[in-house]
Amino acid sequence: LIPNYPKILEIGFKGVKKEIEEELSKTDSSNVEKINQLKAMLICCETSKKFAARYSNTAKELVEKEKDEKRKKELLEISKNCLKVPWEPAETFWEALQSLWFTHMLVMADESYPGPGLSFGRIDQYLYPFYKRDLEKGNISKEESKEIIECLWIKCNYAYDYQGRVGNNQGINSGFGQLITLSGMGPNGEDLSNDLTYLMLEVIEDLNMLEPKPNVRLHKNTPDKLLDRVVEMLIQAQGAPFLLNFDEISMKALKFAGLPEEKLWDYAPVGCLENTLQGCDRSGTVDVNLNLSKAIEFVLFNGVDFQAQNQYAPETGDPLGFETWQQFYDAYIKQLTFTIEKIIEIYNLGDEIRATYEPTPYLSVLVDDCAKKGLDITQGGAKYNFITVEGVAFGTAIDSLLAVKKLVYEDKKVTLEEIIEAIKVNYEGKEPLRLLLRNKAPKYGNDDDYADSLAHEVNEYWTHKVFEYKTPTNKQYRAGYLSWNYWIMYGATQTATPDGRKMGTYLSNGVCPSSGCDMSGPTSVIKSVGKIGLDTVPNGGSHTMSFNPMMLRDKADVEKFKALLRTYIDIGGSCLQVNMIDADTLKEAKKHPQDYKNLLVRVTGYNAYFVTVGSLLQDEIISRISHEV
Repeated sequence: LIPNYPKILEIGFKGVKKEIEEELSKTDSSNVEKINQLKAMLICCETSKKFAARYSNTAKELVEKEKDEKRKKELLEISKNCLKVPWEPAETFWEALQSLWFTHMLVMADESYPGPGLSFGRIDQYLYPFYKRDLEKGNISKEESKEIIECLWIKCNYAYDYQGRVGNNQGINSGFGQLITLSGMGPNGEDLSNDLTYLMLEVIEDLNMLEPKPNVRLHKNTPDKLLDRVVEMLIQAQGAPFLLNFDEISMKALKFAGLPEEKLWDYAPVGCLENTLQGCDRSGTVDVNLNLSKAIEFVLFNGVDFQAQNQYAPETGDPLGFETWQQFYDAYIKQLTFTIEKIIEIYNLGDEIRATYEPTPYLSVLVDDCAKKGLDITQGGAKYNFITVEGVAFGTAIDSLLAVKKLVYEDKKVTLEEIIEAIKVNYEGKEPLRLLLRNKAPKYGNDDDYADSLAHEVNEYWTHKVFEYKTPTNKQYRAGYLSWNYWIMYGATQTATPDGRKMGTYLSNGVCPSSGCDMSGPTSVIKSVGKIGLDTVPNGGSHTMSFNPMMLRDKADVEKFKALLRTYIDIGGSCLQVNMIDADTLKEAKKHPQDYKNLLVRVTGYNAYFVTVGSLLQDEIISRISHEV
C-alpha cells in the first residue's frame, strides 16, 4: 500500500483531522461503529503531533550540549521542523522530507509486515514542488538537498541493521517493502522526469544501500538522457538497485482490474514490484500464493499429496487412463481450480479475523474513503480494495505440462506411467529419463510459439479465474507473479516434477524461465514473457535477468542493451530486474563474505546483501547467473 503522503504534505494532520471531524458531525448517532472508527482516527491524528514534539524537544536538548556552531544551527532547524510537521502543512523541502519520514515511521508501527507493503510512491513528483521552490528562492542548495535525502535513505535502513546481523536461510531482507518510484509518464503520455529524479539517482548511486528500493518507470517516451543514466548505474552497481517498470502494460493490467482509466498514469509499485494507485488502493500483496505446479502433482496421483500421502485434492481419475492430452489438461485445470478455491477459502478466514481484531486506524487516516465509509482499511475502507493471488512456479508448471504433452501424447517417447514411477523415487536410478524430460521437451522462455502458447493459455485461465472471487470484506482478488521466496520454500519439499526437476530443487521464479532452460538468449526470453499476456496481471510479473558487465563496456553493446529495454516496452513486459554481475565475483563473495559486505543482488522483487542470504540461495543465484551471462 502507498499511503496518501502528498495529502499530509499539503494540509498536514491538522487538515486531515478537520476533515474527519466534519465527517463525524454528519454521522447519525445510531451508527456507533462508524463513530468509534472516526474517533480512533482522530486520536491517531493527534498522535502524530505528540510524536513529533518529542523529537523537537530532544533536538533542543542537544543544542545545549553542542559546541559546533554549524551543528547547533542544524539542530535548531530540526527542532523547529519537528514542532511544525507533520501536524502543519510542509512549506520547505526539509520540512517535506521530515513530514514524510515521521508519517512513514508511524505507518510502520501501525501496520506490521507482512501487510500491504509500505512504499513511498512517486516521491520525485510530490516532493519536486518543494525542492524547486526552495532552490529558486535560494533557501537551499542542491548539495544541501542531497544530504537531507541521504539522511532519509539511511533512516529507511535502520530495521535491516538487526536483520542482517541475525541472518536467515532465505535472506529475506525485503522487510517493510519501502519502494520509491521515479519518473514515469503523465496523463497525456508525456515523461515526468525532473531535476529531483536525477538528484535521487545520484543518492542511490552514492549510497548503494538496501532500501529504499528504487523503481524507475519506463515508457515509450522515456528520454535517452534518463535511459542512459539508468543503464550507466546498472553497469556500475551490479544492477541490483533497480526495478524497471514498464508503463504501457502495467496500466493495461490495472485497467483490467477495474481501476479508472484517468487515474492509471499515476500508479506506482509497492513492496517489491506490485502495481497500485497512490493513497486510495489497498493492494494486498503477497497475501495469497498459488503454486501452479502443485496441481500437476495432484493430477499424477489422482488428488493425493504424494509427500503427505493423503487425499487432499479431488479425484480426477487414474492418469494412466487419460488417452489424450486434452484429458490430462482438463484434469490439470480441475485441480488448479480446486487449489485456487482452497487458498481463497483459507485466506477469507484470515480476512475476517484481521477485520475484527487487527484494525489499523492510523493507516486508515492516510487512505482515501476510510473516513467517508467509517471503515478501517482492514474492513474494506479504502476506495479500491484488492487481494493479490501470486502465481508461483509458472515456468516449472509450463515446462512440466509441455513434457507430458510433447513426449507422452504427441511423440510417444515415454509413457505417463514411466514419469510417475520416476517421480516416486525422485528420479533416482532414472537419470536417462530425467535428462530426456529436461533436454528434449520444449521449454518456455525460448520464443517458441508451441511452448509459449501453452504458457498464455494457462495464464489466461488462472488470472481470469481468481478475478471471480472477493473476500468477506469485499476485497477483489487479482493476479500477480511475484513469487517472493515461495519458489524456494515450496521447492524444498515439493515432489519432483515432469520437467525433470528433482525434489529439493527450487521451483521457477516469477515469470522467469526455469533455471538453465532458456537457451536462445535474452531477446528470446523477453519475447516469451511478452506472449504470456500480462495485461491480465495487475500486480505485475517479476522477471529477473542477469548480464555480465564485461560484455557491456563497449558503447555499441550498451546501445544494444538500451534497445533491449525499449523492446521490453514494445513486447508487453511489466517489470524487469537486472543483475549486472559475473558468477566469479559471487563465488568469491561466498568464500570471503567479509570482503563483500555491500554486494547487492536482486532476488525476486527485492534486493538482498549477497553475504546475508543462506548458502542454498547463494548457490541458486550463482547457478542462474552462470547460465544467463
